[in-house]
Amino acid sequence: MPRPIKCRRIGFIPGVNYFKPAGIPLRFLEEVSLSLEEAEAVRLKDIEDLDQEQCAVKMNISRPTFQRVLESARKKIADALLNGKAIRIEGGNYEMVNEICCCEGKHKPAITCNKGGINIMKIAVVTDDETTVCQHFGRAEYYMVFTVEDGKIKSKERRNKVGHRHFAGSESGHPDEHGPHGCGPEAAGKHASMASAISDCQVLIAGGMGMGAYDSMKSYNIEPIVTDITSIEQAVNLYLEGKLPNLMGRLH
Repeated sequence: MPRPIKCRRIGFIPGVNYFKPAGIPLRFLEEVSLSLEEAEAVRLKDIEDLDQEQCAVKMNISRPTFQRVLESARKKIADALLNGKAIRIEGGNYEMVNEICCCEGKHKPAITCNKGGINIMKIAVVTDDETTVCQHFGRAEYYMVFTVEDGKIKSKERRNKVGHRHFAGSESGHPDEHGPHGCGPEAAGKHASMASAISDCQVLIAGGMGMGAYDSMKSYNIEPIVTDITSIEQAVNLYLEGKLPNLMGRLH
């Protein structure tokens, strides 16, 4: 049985999704179908000018997979341009990267996975006891990860989390001449370790975190939300209702 295709993260949907050679009626044209993840691969590599490793991270796929997606997209585009075919951009297996909503400080869940007609997303919450939101991202023992389908919680699981206790004896990353908490180069490596366990998640909820960790999570296409809500279930449900403010003042 073939492995299911993993959803690829995209950050942009083209406003124009159909192109055709001028002067030729549609009924005479062959058509090339470009998936939204193929269009995203071209955007990241050829417009954003990112290297392949950065592109793969952005799309939450391996570098070889990104290369295959990019090669497929470029071949289709070349075929259309050189052989006079129309290009239609649509469909695929993708999840849309969340856009932060600044309306009244609230964030609405906009990251969805389009797979089999079901919208899927995952939300991680830092915790020490599986019921309350930990007040410090770096010190938390675990993640509680919720799988949400079509806006409803379907399952949850506890995952181990790398934290400050694993980095004993190393640089603390506290504020210094280089900037706010956790903004140095060594801190970036720690944040990458923390993010690896939730690389399939689109949202991270914490009671507090450093500015460096906040920015790092965003760079991994994980939306960090800082809250004073202590109940994990309440925080997740408020997020799904679009009623969970992001309390930036709790960053340090």
